[in-house]
Parts: sequence; C-alpha cells; structure tokens
Amino acid sequence: MNSLFSLTPSERGPIINTWEQKLGTPLEVCLEISGLAPLVQINDQISKAQPVASDPAGIKPDKHSSVSGTVIDVKKDFITIREEGTRVAPPADFSATDPASMLESLRRNGIDIRGFKHGFTLIINAVPHEKGMDGHRFLIEEFPEIMVTGLNYLKKALSPKACALAVPEGMNWSIPGCTVHEIIPVYPNSLPELITKAVTGQEIPPEVCVIDATTLYRIGRTVHGCQPVTLAIVKIGSTLFLTPVGIQVGTLLKLAGFRPAEHDRIILGGPLTGKAVYSLKHGISPKTQAITILRAKNEPTVKDNPCVGCGECVIHCPARLMPNMISRHAEFGLYENTQTYNIASCFECGLCGYWCKAQRPILQYIRLAKTELAAKPIIKDLREQQ
Repeated sequence: MNSLFSLTPSERGPIINTWEQKLGTPLEVCLEISGLAPLVQINDQISKAQPVASDPAGIKPDKHSSVSGTVIDVKKDFITIREEGTRVAPPADFSATDPASMLESLRRNGIDIRGFKHGFTLIINAVPHEKGMDGHRFLIEEFPEIMVTGLNYLKKALSPKACALAVPEGMNWSIPGCTVHEIIPVYPNSLPELITKAVTGQEIPPEVCVIDATTLYRIGRTVHGCQPVTLAIVKIGSTLFLTPVGIQVGTLLKLAGFRPAEHDRIILGGPLTGKAVYSLKHGISPKTQAITILRAKNEPTVKDNPCVGCGECVIHCPARLMPNMISRHAEFGLYENTQTYNIASCFECGLCGYWCKAQRPILQYIRLAKTELAAKPIIKDLREQQ
C-alpha cells in the first residue's frame, strides 16, 4: 500500500507553542472572512475573542480575533490584525436551554453548525482525514473531559437518537456515551461519507450527522471556557504547533524550518484534498489541521492537459462517478451539464487527480463547478455544501 494512504496516527511528540517562540517582529494574523461582513475598521483596537466579522444571513459562523491588537487591513476576504496588548473580550453566554438558541450560541462563537440535525444519529469522526493529520490524538487523550462537555452540549441541543465514535483500528480511544466503531485506517475511509457507511451500513442515510473530533473539542472548549476557541493544532512535517488562528503560513513554515523554493506549492491540509495558498501571508483557519509542502522538484505538477480518456479516475472513484466527464464540462464553463453526471454526489476525495495520467486538476475543476452552481438558487444541495 502507498504510504500516502495510511491513516494510522503517528506517535505523539512535543507540541511547539508559537506564543513562546521569538518571531523577531510583532505577530500578525490574517483572518479569512469570505462571505462575511466585517465588523471592524482599520486602526480599530480589538480584544482577543472579539467578533470581527459576521454573516448577515445568520448561516455561517462568526469570525473572532485570535489576538489582542490593532486592525491594520480590511479587505473583502481578509482582515489583518497586529498583536498589541492583552485585552480579552467578555465571556460568552451559554445559559440558553432551548435547542435553537443553543445552536445559535455556538454559531455566534465560531462553530459551524451547518449540517447539525435534530434527532439524527451523531457520529464523531476521529480517523485522521489524511496521512499525518492526527493532531486530534493529543486532544482526545489529554482532554477527555472537554470532549465529554462538547458531547453533552450537543446531546441537549440535538437530542441524537444514538452517538457513535469512529476510531482508527487499533487505537484505544473512547468517549463516554458513544459506541466505538473501529475503521480500517486506509484512505479514503476517513471521509464522512465512508465513515457513515462503515458505522450504519448504509450509503448516505438521511438521518446522520458527522462531525470530526477536533470540532467536538472546540465545542467543548467553547462552552467550558465561555469564549470562542482561537487556537489550532497544526502539523507541519512531523511537528505539531499550537498556534493562534490566522497566523500567517510563512510564519509557521519559518518556525518549522521549511524554506519554500520557487514553484513549490503550499497546501492547507493534505496533498489529496487540501487547498493551495497563493501567498505566504495567508492565515490558517480553525479547521486547518496540517500544512503540506509539495516540492516542485520532487512532485508531479498539475497541468491543464487534455483528458486522454484512460478511465483511471472512474475506476478509482469511491462515489462511482465519472470525474473525467465532470471536469471536461467544468473546464469549458458548462457547469449545469455536470449535474447530468451527479456532481453533487462527489465528496472531493481527490483520488481522481492522484490517479490522472494526464495530471489534470480534476478536483479543482469539480470544486469550481460546485462553487458556480451553488450561486444559483435552484441548486440547494450544493449551496449547503459551501
């Protein structure tokens, strides 16, 4: 088996706290606010955990500052803050007891509640999303009480009919109140759709909600501390970093001892499903679990080559789709045609691009088509995925 597909968690090592490192210059964080309305202006003095952007529609989670400081730039998609002082926002209120208000409290404190469903089976996915993305091992093993706090809050808010914990085969992890299911640690078994099938025995059952272990921890920590979680655990190479959300990619790479060369690609996430950044000033998000460097000299370069019709992407697609046809239509802007090939059923595992003999950016074409279709009000299921 290709080692790239191994999902067995690595042995725990030390965690480097970026707050304790000498950066040489004041820390700057860059918070992504795509689709949100900024609540601050340049030169505003803000506190740690203060909301800086919100969704006027009340759907996406609010964005909070991970540092106390001064706003130095506000753009359509990003807010940049320079760290200054030690101001902290007032505690959040989690006294609500009705389900709708409990979920709204989570959303206002930075938790994405889209997909949370009342009365459904709740599955906690503790299988690493891709190889090496296993920082949540530290959270599960060191903070079990926080995981329980998060689970109990969700039980009150969602009243799930059952709770399950999916863990890699051989890992002795458990959360009180969850039935443990061992998953063969081979990619793409970690993806929510395949986790759902492994736990329930059904493909896409209508009454299932899947969240990852890191999200459960963030919920528990948010409720326990009455503050939005403004830190993330990010793995670079074999090193874990405890770092503020929004820290610039270039800063983390410097601390990790990596110096990107020309044409290297910096990926937020893993090599199969991660997203490349166009600037080293790009900040990490609360969901960033790893930063991957694809060296131009060692890794194959994705190119806009024509499809050669080899069928490898079709053979390896776990959703049994035709990624070749979807990407062909997306490439030429024929986005509505991709619905004929069931684009909404694609769960973006990235295997199509990995096996593509022509090295086409198949996953990127699929994501482009989904984004364009999601803008159309008739495509409800795709809008919910964005």
